[in-house]
Amino acid sequence: MPPPNCSPALQPMSSLPPMPRRYLPHLALFVLILIADLVSKHWVESPGFATMVLIPDWLGFVRAHNSGVAFSLFAELPESWRVLFLIGMTLAIAAFVGWWWWQERNTPGLTHWLLTMILAGAAGNLWDRIQLGYVVDFISVRLHFGDFIYDYPVFNIADCFISVPVVLLLLLNLRRK
Repeated sequence: MPPPNCSPALQPMSSLPPMPRRYLPHLALFVLILIADLVSKHWVESPGFATMVLIPDWLGFVRAHNSGVAFSLFAELPESWRVLFLIGMTLAIAAFVGWWWWQERNTPGLTHWLLTMILAGAAGNLWDRIQLGYVVDFISVRLHFGDFIYDYPVFNIADCFISVPVVLLLLLNLRRK
């Protein structure tokens, strides 16, 4: 038993108030996305992985390591501080998104769900960056516009759960105005 004047942070976990049940679906979604991302990246990094074509000339799986962020931004910076900079930037953005989630947690609508997805995606890529110094990407998409072909930058499941919710948040906020 802790001393009576002990800080709540030092209390045993059993004496902390339980997480309200209404947050459990958010936690479950977060964990499911994180597990899907980490398991898929583990598969891609395994020795048995081979490049796969899912839809010829459109969609496939390849192994790629992104030492930068979106579109390999910052990848050319010296590794000695690039990794720490990107980890710090990810943590700062995640802190902001977490604060926003807290503000929206009791508001009806999709915003808090979309923010949960963003946090899970950020956690997956942050895990890679801390463990490996780069992010494992593997989803390869080729876009066709008439005679023009564009190979979209290779991405991963975490990226999907960051990018799509960000676009949806922008659309939701544009619709409100």
